[in-house]
Amino acid sequence: MSFRRTDSGLSTMHKFLGVDAVAFVEGGPTTFTLEEVNAGSYTAQANDLKYWQIVFSSFEPTRTVHFRAVGSKETIKEIAALITAGKITHVLAAMDRDLDHLNNSLLHGAGVFHTLGYSWENDVWTDAAVIAAFKRFSNVPDAEEAAAKDITEHFAKVRRKLRHCVRIDALLVSNRLQPLPREPLRGTVRPSKSHPPDLSATALRGLVKETTKKARPCHIVGRPATEPLRDCDGHLLEAVGYHLLVHVLRKYCRLRVTPRDLLVPAVIDSFSSLIKSDPSFINHYTPMFAATTWA
Repeated sequence: MSFRRTDSGLSTMHKFLGVDAVAFVEGGPTTFTLEEVNAGSYTAQANDLKYWQIVFSSFEPTRTVHFRAVGSKETIKEIAALITAGKITHVLAAMDRDLDHLNNSLLHGAGVFHTLGYSWENDVWTDAAVIAAFKRFSNVPDAEEAAAKDITEHFAKVRRKLRHCVRIDALLVSNRLQPLPREPLRGTVRPSKSHPPDLSATALRGLVKETTKKARPCHIVGRPATEPLRDCDGHLLEAVGYHLLVHVLRKYCRLRVTPRDLLVPAVIDSFSSLIKSDPSFINHYTPMFAATTWA
């Protein structure tokens, strides 16, 4: 099914789908332009979709919403701009916050949503969600308390290791400079078959040193407030959380086959049972949904 490449095409899409609204989110293997989105292009499989479906069903359970992943955040921002300008209706835009709140580039407006943390991965990959996922797969009930202790302690350790990097990241972004390079940053995660995943302190220090050396000619000011696990790169945190879950399942349950395609959705499902009772998410999302116009 395709639609005219006009704003009215987006506004009437919900009628063809029989829903209250169509929500466009990031994610998926392909990035579509706004013109392609207008023509009906999207991806139906992405972890972002699962996250936002949980958010909407938790805070607006009486509304029917059709979710479409369109890849790039830039396309989502274009859709958000049309929403806030009043050019399209019955359309919602949902995206990762990243560190946009530090340089006044975070988009606000009725029908525009952003994650509580840096990305959906930061919201999902917490010690509580990983513990809940472990319990879903555990066949050794007596080991659950010890595994939960390991998970909580390791997240605390990662938080301490990332504190300085996240502060540097935030300082750079708040001064409209590029953050620490993402691929090398994610490469500091060191998985192990016999131990929890580690973060290379040497690699982290070297990355910070090299990045700040390049930024020295610029005038950098400020001390932005950060929370390491909430504001760190989401893919890095997911890598830590995934390999930690693999480790505790191997250590306590002797589970050797733990595919990512199985464990990641399981952790997102575990998140769904926690979001409704977490004050942080309630305080974050309630005003966004209250401001949304559905008619």
